[in-house]
Amino acid sequence: MQKKSEPTRNLVWLTVNSSYSHSSLALPLIHARCCEIPGWHWEHCETTIAEDPLETVCRLEKSAPDLLCISLYLFNRKYVLDIVRRFHVLHPECPIVAGGPECLGEGAASLLTENPFLYAVFRGEGEQLFHDYLQDFENQSPHQILPAEGNAVFDDWESVSYPVNDPFFRNDKPFIQYETSRGCPMGCTYCTSGKTQYRFKNPDTVCEELTALRSAGVREIRLLDRTFNLPLARGAALLKLFRENFPEIHFHLEVHPQFLDENLKNEFRHALPGQLHIEAGIQSLSKDVQQAIGRKSDPADALSGLQFLCRCSAFETHVDLLAGLPEQSFEGLADDVSVLMRTAPAEIQLEVLKILPGTPLQQTAAAQHLRSNPFTPYDVMSNGCMSPDHILLARKLSRLLDLTYNHGSLHPVIVKMAEENTEALSLLLEYFLSKGLELNTLYDLKKRFLLLAEFFSSHSFPSAAAELAFQWICAGYPLDQTPCIQPEKIMFLPEQRHFLSGREESITERETKFWSLHSGRQSFYFAFNRKYSFNRPAAIWRNAE
Repeated sequence: MQKKSEPTRNLVWLTVNSSYSHSSLALPLIHARCCEIPGWHWEHCETTIAEDPLETVCRLEKSAPDLLCISLYLFNRKYVLDIVRRFHVLHPECPIVAGGPECLGEGAASLLTENPFLYAVFRGEGEQLFHDYLQDFENQSPHQILPAEGNAVFDDWESVSYPVNDPFFRNDKPFIQYETSRGCPMGCTYCTSGKTQYRFKNPDTVCEELTALRSAGVREIRLLDRTFNLPLARGAALLKLFRENFPEIHFHLEVHPQFLDENLKNEFRHALPGQLHIEAGIQSLSKDVQQAIGRKSDPADALSGLQFLCRCSAFETHVDLLAGLPEQSFEGLADDVSVLMRTAPAEIQLEVLKILPGTPLQQTAAAQHLRSNPFTPYDVMSNGCMSPDHILLARKLSRLLDLTYNHGSLHPVIVKMAEENTEALSLLLEYFLSKGLELNTLYDLKKRFLLLAEFFSSHSFPSAAAELAFQWICAGYPLDQTPCIQPEKIMFLPEQRHFLSGREESITERETKFWSLHSGRQSFYFAFNRKYSFNRPAAIWRNAE
């Protein structure tokens, strides 16, 4: 007698990314753990927040799910819930289950209350939790929160291989995400990972998995480790592994700059040019603010570590700073930005604090005088020291940084400004506000050059003004319109000169023309030839020291 085949249900996993270049790690992690459970056929419906919700609903209908799974993040929550509400109207018989950071802590209960059509909400690490749920799906009751208390932790995470060979793993995106650790020992109350169980993969396992990723064609990896450089010895060993065994892969790391011993510093000094990209979490340089958020860092040590990272020429260091933290004033925030500008990281990323579901700060927000948007993105609107006007001003300051400091051509100009005058930031912000700076203000690069030139015409920043003229020429704008200092056409280059960049052989070309830019004791020389570039310098020198 032929054995009756087991019925197969359709499990459809809906992934909504912020853009095409992003790819969620949730599905391959979960599928790799659950794929051997019989009776399930898995499908993936992937889209971005730019797609029309009804288009996604129509795609889901074609898959005819018996179970629809969603992951909710800060950036996609509204969009995903819009989709599944529509789908539920059309197919109320299909169970819809949710997981992701939006489900952590009390976020699970509020999510279920606001969306009673959800069949289950999972909070915490889902590999084992979802595995057990699927195995006993027939006996599951609706409207569950799993686990009933706390957030799930996957105890066997260290022993499970990265799902590079899973059919849902995407290696065709610009980058992939990878973990060498889970959890974080830091106690930052605004973070969903604060003081969570800290676990590590064996370095040999990391090497094996990176080898598999390299064989799959991956060349860009963003590590999800919350604090890559802890423990110190492990961080140094991994940096050495990256440098010696995987020189062709570019790694994006999150580093706490306070924790740098000599071994780690030595590895950073010997980093391969361009292999690393460092995100350094500063958040605040105030001891009172640090204490109020449970960070327990020493701002002086963190700043010293950041200064070291910024001196390393093999990689760029970007700094994270938060506005609206408890005990933080706008003046204190502006002072932090000014200090960081003089430290000269490649970028200063200033964002407003968010009161995320499942974080300790969500529980203490009222006591700490924090008032925030109750819906995504949960941004703070006042903190007892900063009014809504101050928070708005902080957001405009962030916009100013993006328009000026964080642009490669203007970055050296703003750094010189900060070095010349400790009041540079307040003067620049006041000037741009007078010129109509708003959150959505768009200035093309040339307009920003001209605005800075006008600013320098009424404020004394001689070094920054000279740098502005130099960067104008490097950007390829008309020489006869160079702001602040006018370049001069010359027939020959001086014999004593120091080569900076470009194609030095251009000086031998018949059509090459030479220009000089003089500022005080420093001079620059430029070669122009359309064979090498239509309007940018073919080569640049400065006077010999």
